[in-house]
Amino acid sequence: MEVNYSEKIRVMIQESGGIVTSRELKEQKIPSIYLTRMIESGELVREERGIYRTADGDYDEYYYFQQRYQAAIFSYVSALYLHEYTDIIPQQMEVTVYKGYNTHRFDAGIRVHYAQRDVHQLGAITIPTMYGNNVVAYNLERIICDMIKNRKDIDSELFSKTINRYARDSRKNLKLLGEYAKKMKIQDKIRDIMEVVYE
Repeated sequence: MEVNYSEKIRVMIQESGGIVTSRELKEQKIPSIYLTRMIESGELVREERGIYRTADGDYDEYYYFQQRYQAAIFSYVSALYLHEYTDIIPQQMEVTVYKGYNTHRFDAGIRVHYAQRDVHQLGAITIPTMYGNNVVAYNLERIICDMIKNRKDIDSELFSKTINRYARDSRKNLKLLGEYAKKMKIQDKIRDIMEVVYE
């Protein structure tokens, strides 16, 4: 029975919100000639190296970026945006990578933060973008820890709005916040801020 590879690619694209990567095709053992034919016929567009989308598909920059740089975790304002926790539309993507990670290939305009390897993955979760594609970002507790740890670098209005919203959020997990603060060695800073908020 002949395998219809083009149809297989279409199904993969449909399931992933209009995108397919050459790595995914390789995993499925689909010959690259089928991808080439679909590009030549105008059905697919090469977005960038190894990433393809349907000709009428959306450009999901968060998803594309993370397909290329899987060590990068969306953090700070980008993570708040993905959690729908801010009305600010980020002018640049903010990501955290582990110390020593080479970011020279990143596009200009990506704001990079560095974390020690032992806490780089702390609080990393899968979350959908506005286009429905899954990316990795920090959860709310990790965002709060990062913002309090680096308060001097955060816009004061954004800082206060985020902390106050978190304090009122029924989904907050103060036990987890405490665990992260301990691992990041910022228990005192977290306690001081939270005491003010709850006064």
